[in-house]
Amino acid sequence: MERPRLHGLLLVCIAVLAGCSAAPTGVAPADAAPPIAAAQSVAASSPAKMYQVDPAASTLHILVYRGGPMARLGHNHVVSSQNLQGRVWQGAALEDAGFEITVPVNELVVDDNAARAAEGEDFPANISEDAKQGTKANMLRETLLDGARYPEIRITSVRIQGDAKAPVVIAALRIRDQTRQVTVPVTLQTTDGGLRVTGGFEIKQSDFGITPLSIAMGALLVVDTVKIKFSLLATGSHF
Repeated sequence: MERPRLHGLLLVCIAVLAGCSAAPTGVAPADAAPPIAAAQSVAASSPAKMYQVDPAASTLHILVYRGGPMARLGHNHVVSSQNLQGRVWQGAALEDAGFEITVPVNELVVDDNAARAAEGEDFPANISEDAKQGTKANMLRETLLDGARYPEIRITSVRIQGDAKAPVVIAALRIRDQTRQVTVPVTLQTTDGGLRVTGGFEIKQSDFGITPLSIAMGALLVVDTVKIKFSLLATGSHF
């Protein structure tokens, strides 16, 4: 008999990419998030060095955990993206820098063996193909990520502050029709002709209007908080 699957993990949000460790308390209500258009205008109004995200050299992992007294009957999940899209720009000052990233929702990968292995012992390999397909189908359904109506997750910088090598980014994260402001510290490393951006942060599914799966009055459930980890390579700068 197949074990119950942790379907609510889809909060993959991805948010991926911008940044790093933001606790759930760093998520502000939608009405507190500045308009994305205001952030995007920075790139248009300031001379900037532009970089395109290289999907082949970038990774995004969303870690979703089982919970409840019967947690042993389920398993944790790694949801990943192999097709991140977007750009990063640098200006004369730190506050003139920014980014805009999208994650194709319907192309998210559930429990890839390599991704699970990279995340350690909490994510043993060899989840069955049936289980992977069932989890993804559930993740994309109308009551969760609703991939048919909302085919991408978007994260856009609003402002950047702090040290140039390890700045703190305030970003607008949009999942489905919900936008929240998140705080994401990031680490930057200059490469030959590009930038490497790494980090990780946490969000709560419920902050985006998604109710995590719960079975048998909470005996087996999906933990509301998900962890997002990423390493982005942005290349091809120009002025």
